[in-house]
Amino acid sequence: MSIMFDKLFRQFSQLYESFNPSYFIIAVVAFSQGVQHLADLSINYMLKDDFGLSPAMMGLYLSYTTTPWIVKPFWGLITDSKPLFGYRRKSYIVLFGIFDALGWIALSKYGTDNLYSALLLLFLIQLSTCFVNVVGEAILVEVAAQSSRQQTNFQHGASKNVSIFFGVRAFGTLISAFFSGQLLHYFTKQEIFMMTAAFPALLVLVSLFYVEEKVDPRSLDQNDRRNNTMQCIKDFWTFFQNPLIYKPVALIFCFMMAPSSSTIMFFFYTQVLGFEPSFLGQLKFVYALSTILGVLLYNNYLKDVPFKKIFITTTILYYFCYQSMIILVTRKNVEWGINDKFFCLGDSVMLQLVGELNLMPILVLACRMCPKNIEATMYAMLMSTINFGSTLGSQWGALFLIILGVNQNDYSKLWLFIIVTGVFILMPLPWVGVVKEDQILQSRDQQLAQLKQKDCESDTVSTSNLRQDDDQQQLLSENEQQKS
Repeated sequence: MSIMFDKLFRQFSQLYESFNPSYFIIAVVAFSQGVQHLADLSINYMLKDDFGLSPAMMGLYLSYTTTPWIVKPFWGLITDSKPLFGYRRKSYIVLFGIFDALGWIALSKYGTDNLYSALLLLFLIQLSTCFVNVVGEAILVEVAAQSSRQQTNFQHGASKNVSIFFGVRAFGTLISAFFSGQLLHYFTKQEIFMMTAAFPALLVLVSLFYVEEKVDPRSLDQNDRRNNTMQCIKDFWTFFQNPLIYKPVALIFCFMMAPSSSTIMFFFYTQVLGFEPSFLGQLKFVYALSTILGVLLYNNYLKDVPFKKIFITTTILYYFCYQSMIILVTRKNVEWGINDKFFCLGDSVMLQLVGELNLMPILVLACRMCPKNIEATMYAMLMSTINFGSTLGSQWGALFLIILGVNQNDYSKLWLFIIVTGVFILMPLPWVGVVKEDQILQSRDQQLAQLKQKDCESDTVSTSNLRQDDDQQQLLSENEQQKS
């Protein structure tokens, strides 16, 4: 453990020496997103106890509130092509950070009395958080692209930047998890929602100091691909039509569609095992700590391992870790003399650690696939693929709960639910060969060269047009002088 943290210290020392100011706003965006998980337990208890939702309906409703994360390319397209108040990134962080804070305040005041008001406000909060996330990830990809021009190995640059973003976000989640369970013993859910509003408000204040080149909307050249929304869409579609791109995206989508068991396990923990909010907060703390350890392990030891090898290995390991929950739900651990809390803590560490090692190669691959000028759009599309798959996974999980008759009153077939849903984890493995990393990068570079050539041609045409206009104006002025 000490060796790992020594390497982490050296890594941050190297980062400091080549520090890019954009890393600061990336870290603040990631931390704000992670620390807002402070309200997760309060939301779960509100839906379970105050509104009396079943595990299946709770999973469905929560999946509906995450819809903004599915259409992330649309938000990416906006921030890529439409500057707001002269800025492509900064203004959007400020605006939607304000909306995010107001959403939490409104939830504390008006959302706890009516289910549909609560769901609407949760939707608006997710929308605001998602937009800020898109902007932060766009800056992340831009910095990775800049680093790639200075490094011979883009894999290192991409893995470093992705590790920073998701590591800092996990650190924010770690802090919120440490306090989330304890706070429910001393504060109401409404007060916790109000506390959560402070974090996006802090993000707004910090982002005011973010230095970004200002753009004058009146002087934007529509021949510039970045300023033309339709051209951005065409570039995005041209890039996405490549089989080297859409096949890995389809693989990622299928992998993330595995049915989720999170809501039913929350009910099992609270109703069957009798876990209190304080221990659930400790579990969330363990999740976040395992996420950070997973990021560190990947970035220090596994970032050079080929995608296919690490993905297959971690997927199989994750499957067996997931199936270990059968021991808990069938109460075999009690027969073996293993305490419920001890078993849950150990199982959570392994499940989250392996799960993070399984996800990191996908996130790095997504970062490496993004072309210039549509960074936010492309990366947002890849992330929305992950989010859409997760949303469908939640709905698949709710459907299987209904089919098997598993609910808050009957957990007798929960073991069967875990077996059936675990099969979906392994289903994408036969198609992992569609990911060809070297060919993806070569294709991306070729398309970049083609786009640059088109830009040069458009610049030549626009320059010749300007010269023609200047010649015409000069002839007109000469004619006027002769007439006078």
